[in-house]
Amino acid sequence: MSKPIVLKPVTSINDIAPSDWKELLLHLPEAERTNPYVQYEFLKALEDTGSVSRETGWQPCHLAFYRQNGCEKSNYEKDSAEGEPEEGCGALVAVLPSYIKAHSYGEYVFDWAWADAYQRHGLEYYPKILTAVPMTPITGPRFISSLSMKETPALINAAIEWLEQNQMSSWHINFVNETVAKALGNKPLLRRHDIQFHWTNRGYDDFQQFLSSLKAKKRKNIVRERKSFNVTDSEWSFEWLDGNSATVEDWQLFDQMYRNTFDKKGGWAQLSQDFFPSCAQAMPEQTLLLFAKRQGQAVAGAFFMRSDSSLYGRYWGCFEDVEFLHFETCYYQGIEYAIKHGLKYFEPGAQGEHKLPRGFMPVFTHSLHYVSHPQFRNAIEYSIEQEDSWLDIRYQDYLKHSPYKD
Repeated sequence: MSKPIVLKPVTSINDIAPSDWKELLLHLPEAERTNPYVQYEFLKALEDTGSVSRETGWQPCHLAFYRQNGCEKSNYEKDSAEGEPEEGCGALVAVLPSYIKAHSYGEYVFDWAWADAYQRHGLEYYPKILTAVPMTPITGPRFISSLSMKETPALINAAIEWLEQNQMSSWHINFVNETVAKALGNKPLLRRHDIQFHWTNRGYDDFQQFLSSLKAKKRKNIVRERKSFNVTDSEWSFEWLDGNSATVEDWQLFDQMYRNTFDKKGGWAQLSQDFFPSCAQAMPEQTLLLFAKRQGQAVAGAFFMRSDSSLYGRYWGCFEDVEFLHFETCYYQGIEYAIKHGLKYFEPGAQGEHKLPRGFMPVFTHSLHYVSHPQFRNAIEYSIEQEDSWLDIRYQDYLKHSPYKD
């Protein structure tokens, strides 16, 4: 008979040994093991640079599960989120990267209406617990575990008991893969969907072959948009750098672009100035920076990350508004990079119907939610059902407007 498993939330990833984390990654499907956003180094960079913290409304609270080995203290005590795992708790068997949230910024699975409803009824929606990667709408592993799927409901029940004892309104698990969503998206978790637009490499030899797979009108529009940036004597050039080749000055320049773009839009640049170079130093092969230069002067840039099979576009910034420059920097250059390096997928971020005519096809994303308040849970479940019906109609309509010949 196997020893029981205990939940010991930890308030810093530094309280988990990197070797234990990496060992758990080996139990993931091969295609998910190199996802950059669940690597120990990425999440550590977020914490060490202050991009996520109690002060920013992203208090780390990773749900760590240990195979019991002499732990006598209850694993569900109310103050268990305030300390390190107790010595003698045995081997780490699962971890869910999680955060206690004081707001809903940087999540990309929008629950502002839920929070507003709570407030209008005199109830507190925050704090809540979020299992996700901060500021990253990328599907990936959320249960980093050596356990079987059959054992996962026990982890869910333990987490729910813990959050109830800590008086949190809800638990949200964002951007899980479809297999996990289907397996766990039943009571007590509500399953929710949204739509993103992803690009798939169909074995293209080059960008021209990709263009040839598109309908004539879409192909001509892309050629027109790229014309200013791709002629032989163009004043424009594009420079790809990785964590090894990008200098501290390069990252400082991109950080200025990143903040300038958020400032113009009245947004909140949640990543600290130290995050980009820290991430590049910790994950040099997976961290990418692209500069768009006019006459040798960088006027725009984009931050990407990659796995063994996928390219992920994340942040963009610019000093000047130039027509089609965003599409070239964030989409077309990314497609060319994916083709050149034999990557199968390119995920450019959340939302964006404008991506469809540029070769990005609709895909469903999935999230799971637990709501403590029974009446609100029923209302939210009904709302999700209505939302799903609308999303299905949108998805079918997107397919009808596919830019591809076949």
